Amino acid sequence: MNLIKERQQREEFCDILFELSKSQELLQDATYRFNMYKRLESLYDAEPNAKRFRHFYTDIFSVLTQVQQNPDLGDINILGQNLDIIRNGYNPQNKSADGQRTIDVSDAINKLYDHVNLDIARIAYSDAADRRISGESSLETLQTQINTFHTEVQAINKDFEATEKKLSDVENKLGNSQKEYISILGIFAAVVLAFSGGIAFSTSVLNNIAQASIYRTVGISLIIGLVLINVLFGLFYYISSLVSKDKKDILPLIISNVIFVVLLALTIIAWNYGFVENRNDRFDCPQKILTNEPT
Repeated sequence: MNLIKERQQREEFCDILFELSKSQELLQDATYRFNMYKRLESLYDAEPNAKRFRHFYTDIFSVLTQVQQNPDLGDINILGQNLDIIRNGYNPQNKSADGQRTIDVSDAINKLYDHVNLDIARIAYSDAADRRISGESSLETLQTQINTFHTEVQAINKDFEATEKKLSDVENKLGNSQKEYISILGIFAAVVLAFSGGIAFSTSVLNNIAQASIYRTVGISLIIGLVLINVLFGLFYYISSLVSKDKKDILPLIISNVIFVVLLALTIIAWNYGFVENRNDRFDCPQKILTNEPT
């Protein structure tokens, strides 16, 4: 076996396949088509007693995979179409070198067409399977990304809702705080006015103490004290309820009211029975006796 010749024939065979993969327009030219027939006859033809060239499946597969992976080399479908044109258009008419026989490589061309198209079909099927698997993988990846994105959106929505709720609570607290501040300022102003008014009224009463009876002076003072204590306690109680929500103790107010009411009642009883006048009479009698004044 002449390995060098075989290698040259295999290289020529691969060159023919690469060339037929480039364009369909090449075979439209009659001269090019005739030359291509000559090349195939030169490749496959042999003398009757010599061994003919048989193409290798590995060469076909190698050329097809290279063309499939590199668009610059052509297209495997164009190769199949060009081989079909060659198979249908080939007409044995050229003579051998000795002129004794007509060169006919129709069987080799038919086998070449069949083997090439078989590998093209295999490659197309494999690519379709790869695309299907890749598509399923892409869909699965896309679904995973969608689920992840959906989860992130839900988390963002929850955070936004929580933040929005917090902002709403803060706004409500600020609004309530503003109202409380205004109320507290107003109450303190009322406390100041009430205290000032009570002090002024008490001063007026004390200034005129000599012009009124002791009962009236004490009664009016007790009433003023009772009113001031209840007003001031009420105002401070309201302020305390704004600042703290704890339950407030009103026992001191009750005790103060009881004391003032008891004192007011004693004052009225003293006025009714004339305790002060009787006391004055007891002190005035010895004085009159000493001065011999009539009683």
